[in-house]
Amino acid sequence: MHILICNDDGILAPGLRELATYLSQFHRVTVIAPEIEQSAKSHALTTEVPLKVKHFSDDSANPRLLAVTGTPSDCMKLGLSYLLENDMPDLVLSGINNGYNLGSDVLYSGTVAAAMEAVFYNIPAFALSVEKYSSERGAEMHPFIKSFIEKTIVKEKFNGLLNINFPKQGLCDWDHVEVVHQGTQFYTNIIDARINKRGHDYYWIGGTLVHDEEEVPTDVERIQHGIITVVPLKWKQEDDTIINHVKNLLT
Repeated sequence: MHILICNDDGILAPGLRELATYLSQFHRVTVIAPEIEQSAKSHALTTEVPLKVKHFSDDSANPRLLAVTGTPSDCMKLGLSYLLENDMPDLVLSGINNGYNLGSDVLYSGTVAAAMEAVFYNIPAFALSVEKYSSERGAEMHPFIKSFIEKTIVKEKFNGLLNINFPKQGLCDWDHVEVVHQGTQFYTNIIDARINKRGHDYYWIGGTLVHDEEEVPTDVERIQHGIITVVPLKWKQEDDTIINHVKNLLT
């Protein structure tokens, strides 16, 4: 199997490099990732300056490592539309991200955006994230990720997009996996307004996360109980529950 790996933490991120090295023992792996960190870039594309590709390995190496001077979506567009046009991957993995990509936060996630780009090429994809990445935690996650690929892709021929989040610690096995709904992330104090030493205003965007109970099991809630959460995603944002209502409004 040919696996393409991307991320938004950059090509030097341990979560990406260690996953690529591990999976290269069993599959042919190509990495096309941002040269530097591109977190929270969502689906941003670089259109005003040219992109450059930097080789971090020989083309014959496994894993083969390429860095792009752009966003995660740039990497995927360049990879799937050009660099790998005649050698398309069987699976796209994005991650392992250092930090959760849960609930409504996936709207901003470069990790999830990179995986979602694969949908447009009819390639299955997984976005992989953990609360805090470490080599020790990676070593616990890697065998399960391999098993997950074998079950869903090799055996069952799954062809969609899954957002997968791992808790910071705990067992990584099938007894600790749940397919759940996408939750909502609520924040307070989103804008941190400050004044610098010259008297100029400046602002940080952040906020404090507030966990509100939801009616159905969600990734936001279940991850707090040590569960590996799996949420199927799609790119389509049409609200088909009110389309007829909108039609009536306009007639």
